[in-house]
Amino acid sequence: MFMARVKGNVTAPAKHPTLRGRLLIIQPIDPIDRKETGIAQVAVDTLGAGMNSVVMATSDGRVVQEMLKAADDCPARLAVVAIVDAADASVAPATRAAGAK
Repeated sequence: MFMARVKGNVTAPAKHPTLRGRLLIIQPIDPIDRKETGIAQVAVDTLGAGMNSVVMATSDGRVVQEMLKAADDCPARLAVVAIVDAADASVAPATRAAGAK
């Protein structure tokens, strides 16, 4: 899972029947400083993210298939799973309870 910014839409007059929702171009970003990282990718969006929205995306193909209620032949492997309102990097990570592994 990674954080990304919506950079554009993909228009496809014909697409696989399992692809529900819009196709977006998303640019991975660093979650701390929000600078762009990596290369832009195409993701399925069933949540309605807008242009320049910050989103969380998953590259877990099985999760994407379940979101789209699709069979194994679904070609999508990347999907928006959350629209980020705010993120706070100053929060310290949770510490493990005594004896936890």
